[in-house]
Amino acid sequence: MSSKIVSKPKSKVRLRTIALPAEHGSWGFVLEPICLGLGVAPSWAGLCLAIGVFALFLLRRPLKIILTDWQNHTTPPPPLKRRGAMRTVIAKRFVMGYGLIAVLGLISGVWLAGWESLYPLLIAVPFSMIFIAYDVKNKSRTWQAEFAGPTAFSLAAASIALAGGWAYNVSFALTGALFARAIPSVLYIRARIRLDKNKPHNKLLAIGMHVVGLIFVAVLTVGAYNHKPLLPTLAEVGLGIFLVLMMIISTRL
Repeated sequence: MSSKIVSKPKSKVRLRTIALPAEHGSWGFVLEPICLGLGVAPSWAGLCLAIGVFALFLLRRPLKIILTDWQNHTTPPPPLKRRGAMRTVIAKRFVMGYGLIAVLGLISGVWLAGWESLYPLLIAVPFSMIFIAYDVKNKSRTWQAEFAGPTAFSLAAASIALAGGWAYNVSFALTGALFARAIPSVLYIRARIRLDKNKPHNKLLAIGMHVVGLIFVAVLTVGAYNHKPLLPTLAEVGLGIFLVLMMIISTRL
């Protein structure tokens, strides 16, 4: 009588879950400032900075895996026989790869455009640290994290614009416009999620912030600094249409 040895299927580690963020909204928050900066102020230095910023964005997911294991003291020792062990090791490799690309991109951008182009990204560091601190604790849905993340990414547009030769005031106006779009959107999404879960939500806050964002972008377009417009009229039209539509949608909360 022959006996068959049944081997258990090996658990596979999905590289996508380690290498790429799962949240669809986060892709928009990082790609918007990159595309805006390169669209209005294209330059090789700006492209290098954009690559560096995007690599830092990709680094977040594998870094979270490593920090979570370290925080929970669950990083398994070798030999690497368990799925969790392989997952951690692969995450470390992605961190090194993304980190190298980020460093090379940022250094190349600074070499081509000077240290001044890096100043907005330095301002973004504390906001990034706030987001990471909450993200590691699986609290990325808190208002602190959801405000800190878009704020940090919006500053990338200013760095890219500075690398393209734009002045400080106009460069930071791009970040201000992105901020005026991102924060009201976050408030609307938070209210929408709470509504779907039959929880109390602040409808007036979502609508009011869209109004504030529209006024803020209008001020940048008309020119509140030295009576000179800081944003092109097209930016006001595009953001204005978006904010008005979001205000209409918010009234249905």
